[in-house]
Amino acid sequence: MRNTAYLMQKSIRTLGFVLLLALSTSCKRDGTGWDTGLVAPLATTNVTLANLVKDTILQTNSDSTLSIVYSNTVYELNLADQYIHIPDTSIGQKYTIDSLGLPNVSIYYKISLGAMAQNLIASGNGVIGQTLINENGTYNNLPALSGLTLTPFYFSAASYFQTATFSNARLTFNVDNRLPITITDVNFELRNVNANNVILTGHYDSIPGGASGYLGYQLQNVTIESNLAVRITSFSTPGSRGNSVLIDTSNYIGIGAYIDNLHVSDAVAVFPAQDLISLDQELTQNIAPRKFTYIDCKEGTLDVQISSAIQQPIRLTYQMQGAYNKSGQPLIATSDIPAAQGNNLSSITQSYDLTGYSINLTGSNGTKFNTYTQIIKAHIDSTGQQTHITSSDSIHIQYFLRNIKPRYIKGYAGKDTISYTGTSPFSIADLFAGNTSDALKFDKASLSVSVENGIGVDGQVKINSLTGINSNGTSVSLADHSSSPVIGRQLYVNKATDFPLTPHTTTFNINSTTSNIADFISNLPNQIAYDVKIQTNPNGNRGTYDDFAYIDSRMKVNLDINLPLSLIANNLTLRDSFNFSLGYSQKDVANIKDGVLHVILYNKFPLQSNITLVAYDSAWNKLDTLLNNAQVDAAPINSSCRATESKKSMINVNASAEVIDRLRFSKHAIMTVVFNTRASNATCNGQYLKIYSDYNINATITGDFNYKVKF
Repeated sequence: MRNTAYLMQKSIRTLGFVLLLALSTSCKRDGTGWDTGLVAPLATTNVTLANLVKDTILQTNSDSTLSIVYSNTVYELNLADQYIHIPDTSIGQKYTIDSLGLPNVSIYYKISLGAMAQNLIASGNGVIGQTLINENGTYNNLPALSGLTLTPFYFSAASYFQTATFSNARLTFNVDNRLPITITDVNFELRNVNANNVILTGHYDSIPGGASGYLGYQLQNVTIESNLAVRITSFSTPGSRGNSVLIDTSNYIGIGAYIDNLHVSDAVAVFPAQDLISLDQELTQNIAPRKFTYIDCKEGTLDVQISSAIQQPIRLTYQMQGAYNKSGQPLIATSDIPAAQGNNLSSITQSYDLTGYSINLTGSNGTKFNTYTQIIKAHIDSTGQQTHITSSDSIHIQYFLRNIKPRYIKGYAGKDTISYTGTSPFSIADLFAGNTSDALKFDKASLSVSVENGIGVDGQVKINSLTGINSNGTSVSLADHSSSPVIGRQLYVNKATDFPLTPHTTTFNINSTTSNIADFISNLPNQIAYDVKIQTNPNGNRGTYDDFAYIDSRMKVNLDINLPLSLIANNLTLRDSFNFSLGYSQKDVANIKDGVLHVILYNKFPLQSNITLVAYDSAWNKLDTLLNNAQVDAAPINSSCRATESKKSMINVNASAEVIDRLRFSKHAIMTVVFNTRASNATCNGQYLKIYSDYNINATITGDFNYKVKF
């Protein structure tokens, strides 16, 4: 339109210039310019119901009538907060050394027949002792002897320990008889040398030649020094019983002691690499009645505070069994603890990020709920240095699960009853912004309450009341008098489904013939007062443990409205803004002297209207009111109360020089249309009138200007 106007103006100016040349001899010049009248279109606008409501909620029906299809969330409940809140948990325990081990100890020595002969000589049995030495390598008869003894064997266990108190150990004592004769009544002992106390004694009745005798002992609460003496305190022999035997002084009696499965309660020792603490335990959180089997952690931390009284460096490993990150890596926290010094504890604090971890809460056997399974190991490496460690030495471990916010939970979410009252915005009033609550009366409407359940939990919703309140404070409570009312009755809501999360929407319709829907909507509420009660798992725990919830799971209560636009208007107001200027350049506008603005209107609404037209500059500062409540006739209607053609009106606005001066900087305009249904109409007699998709008001503004043409 603007290009057409520009060409029209240019053509008229050219024609005017030619006429000036042709008539210059007969027309009087004033020496400065010439006045000429020009008509030019300046702006066009089209006002439809889209100026009142968004196109996205306007629906054209099969008969071309319009309906407003509108949904508003009355309230949105984050029920997930009720279910997946995990309180901060402190897991603190003192662990004493339950298995302090030392390496196995082996002692073995031999006493030859030659050494025993020397011992006989030294003890006063020189004849027998000398005979054994002299007859070496020959066969001879050996006499019976009694009250024999052997010198002790001294053994140092310093490479194992300096001193050790065994809470439990197994000792095997053996005597190997490699003599050609039987030995009997063999008595032996194991003694601490420094303390000179006997650790244990033993007795063999008889050990034949070439045979061995074994005795086993459990050492409990026994202290052993590093310097030990092993001795056969007495034994006898029946000799060869008249038989000649080979006398070989290299034959011997072997004595051995083997200690294994050493568990000590107190030791100064070179400890081998070992796990001092190794345990598998469960921790159950008390979050009844909820019984969770699984959580997926959105965020949270595991803080570890460790104090050790053990005088050796320790590597502590904590594993939460059944906890894995998105890469499938288990949750394992490793902490290195320095050796304690004297009576001073060694302490460290570490923090581990749990973001992204999924955690199984069914315990070690998979049958429990809300139960973490943890594996704790305290490990020492062998330093080669002697260290004093006792079973009373301890490690105190304090674990803090902080700010755990699961992204997802599964299990039994509990049976809860939650009541909510309050108000929420109801933006249907925004659709008719600028209108009073009595601007519209609707013939009929349909309304439904839909409950969108985004949580994997069955529920019941009871809407005790829904009251619409408009900007004037006028309230209308929604009433449903049907046999199965939506208001005041328990409404069963199915759970969402998972993988992927799919909310379940249950819709409950309210019939306009048994309710006050039309009055409720015609009140144009801008807020809804609600009283809602929600009950989860109304049937209790079914034992399936398949409830679930995501951190962003919601339950929404929506009002869905279908509003056929069959209405009675009472000062219903529509507005439209559009570009508006007097010309296409400041030079054009500067040459305008005065004139007339023609507002040409085509109204296809079967509603009487009044129009106000206001001009604004580029910053939306008001310049002038061109029309003020100017009346425009309604379109004529047929016997079906439908307008089939537009009603044309033209309103002239005197544009004096003063008005032109105010409009020289005009860039925008706003046209406000106020509709009213005529109280008396020969055809429809003030009935509700349907609004069709082709109803509009088209306005064109033209200018019939006097220009000053300069020479």
